[in-house]
Amino acid sequence: MKKNKIALLLIGTMTASMLFAGCGKKKDDKSTEATPPSVSIDQVATMSDAGDIPLAYKEGYVISELTGEWIDESLENQRPICMMINNIIDAMPQSGISKADLTFEILVEGGVTRYLCVFKDYASLEKVGPVRSARHYYVRMNDFIDGIYAHYGWSDYARQLIEQEGTNNINGLYDDKAYYRDNSRYAPHNVYTDGARLKDAVERNGYRTTYKDGLGHMFEFNLEDTPLANNQTANKIMTAYNGSPSRWFEYNEEDQRYYRFQYNEKQMDVETQEQLSYKNVIVMFANYEPIDGYLLHLDWYSGGTGYYFTDGEYKEIKWENVNEEQVRFFDQDGKLLKMNPGNTFITVFEADKPQNITIE
Repeated sequence: MKKNKIALLLIGTMTASMLFAGCGKKKDDKSTEATPPSVSIDQVATMSDAGDIPLAYKEGYVISELTGEWIDESLENQRPICMMINNIIDAMPQSGISKADLTFEILVEGGVTRYLCVFKDYASLEKVGPVRSARHYYVRMNDFIDGIYAHYGWSDYARQLIEQEGTNNINGLYDDKAYYRDNSRYAPHNVYTDGARLKDAVERNGYRTTYKDGLGHMFEFNLEDTPLANNQTANKIMTAYNGSPSRWFEYNEEDQRYYRFQYNEKQMDVETQEQLSYKNVIVMFANYEPIDGYLLHLDWYSGGTGYYFTDGEYKEIKWENVNEEQVRFFDQDGKLLKMNPGNTFITVFEADKPQNITIE
């Protein structure tokens, strides 16, 4: 592909996995922001050397495998940080998590949830947390993504899995440079970090900074926002873990985003003073089971059903673990799910309680 052209594919359903091969390698305007200006559609997409497939291309930018959005080309193959974030009421409001490209909400013991927040451009983070301890099924999802796992402490199962798999991890119990405590809050809800500390920890540990060869990506994206147009409306999504109606999403038609509510109020990012919002929401039903009478285990391998929400609509989906290496999402007809570009929130919900998901 010629590097001196800027081309935009006019077919809005081109997937992100097809886009990576033809992304630009040179930036002329050093002052360009991370979100580039729109590109003239009069320019024609060049063709790839393999199969003559038309590709979207903006000089100096690539399509993110996590969001389907344009990001700086320097981040093209960079592994993300996957961070354990506290999500109980004592940890509210959290810091920096609105910057996550991808957020998983997953149950832990005691009926509460924690987040696994995935940050592609982690070096730009100013303050993020509170950070909490590892659980083994979060570690497994990190490994599916090929991320670098950030946490403060761990369960015995998580420690065993990290050591067994050789998971690149940044553990605050052993790395006092990677995290700090904010004395305006009380422990254990006061552990934070930032981009400089994370970048330093990755370098000090000599961790691989780029994806391993042959890694597929979890998501497929439309090039442009594409309505589902199936007449299944979703203006409110209630995710009642343990039957408690204290967390939900509300759709805002003006900006076509889902806004997050938790503990019966807006869930805020204290650093931006903005409510958390997401372009895409996924509910995936999975099997949890207790182990040792206290901790939980999550089955990432058996697959299941779920819902995909975007632009005030939804549809039923399926998920599978492909080759026991990565979770992927599919339409009901078995085709890979194509999502709209933007950040995504994934609720990993109890498979035996589908009645606790309410869609209005």
